[in-house]
Amino acid sequence: MEETKIPYFKLASPDELNQLRKAFSLKYPNSKNVLGAQLGAFIRGQLENQDLKRRFGGLKNFVIKYFPTEISWRGRQGLDDLYDVCFIGNATPVVGEDWQAVPLEPTSWLWSSVTNPSTAVQFAWSTGSTRLMRSPIGVKLSDELIEVQKISKVDYQGIARNFASTMENDVRSRYLPAIEQSNIEFTTLIRKDGLLSKWEEFRVDSAVDLFSKRLSTAGADKSVANQWAELLKTSQRQARSQRNQKNILLPSTESPQQFDRQEGVTGIPGAKTVAIRAIDFLSEAELNELRLPLGSVMQAFRSLLTGKI
Repeated sequence: MEETKIPYFKLASPDELNQLRKAFSLKYPNSKNVLGAQLGAFIRGQLENQDLKRRFGGLKNFVIKYFPTEISWRGRQGLDDLYDVCFIGNATPVVGEDWQAVPLEPTSWLWSSVTNPSTAVQFAWSTGSTRLMRSPIGVKLSDELIEVQKISKVDYQGIARNFASTMENDVRSRYLPAIEQSNIEFTTLIRKDGLLSKWEEFRVDSAVDLFSKRLSTAGADKSVANQWAELLKTSQRQARSQRNQKNILLPSTESPQQFDRQEGVTGIPGAKTVAIRAIDFLSEAELNELRLPLGSVMQAFRSLLTGKI
């Protein structure tokens, strides 16, 4: 008998996400220590195709992609993961099939959607209602909508070049080839030179300014564009705060007994522990690409062995 192949879907549909958000609000308005097995079973019950592994790479990848601010990893219980799930007062808009107004309020969703090129959201300015609108990628513009492009990878390359132009010639000559190669290489150099905080501030300010200018070009009054710029800055601080709160839940170097150990090698942290600690060394730009650079992994490895970050 020929085996029936399960179709692979790259993205969850808007209907699935809407159903999931409503179901989460009823089932888990504010719940702590939810077992991964229970959470996975609940999510599968709301999906049209329930194969989380095949569609999204598993529960963790699904959570990171669609609900990073509402569902956070807390720790382990036996062989299972524990999650905190909170959908009370969450300001994340429900994704629909059409254009909807973006709430005039700061949310971590706003920052991620505007500045993360991988989020499946697009923006436009409505000349009729004079409001910022959003929709899933692929929804067509109506006559009264003017596209407002979000921040792209090309934009970030330009921002990085502008940052490098503020440096001395010898430093700039090292940065520019790295920028052309990859964002990871550039960020690694920035970290080695002790300029990560300065770069993050420059990157955030530049991204906010760029989106504000695009709003003005699309027809928004300068005062309105400035208002959205301030909302984006506040949204970025909220997103960063939520990220820091999640990192607090990660294992501490003060409790080495919590680390997994490589079997048969005394005192050497296991690969999973190294990967978890490496998150502490990643910038927001690196987290957006969901990759672990070699430099960050090595820093994490040294911190686990020495107890120093």
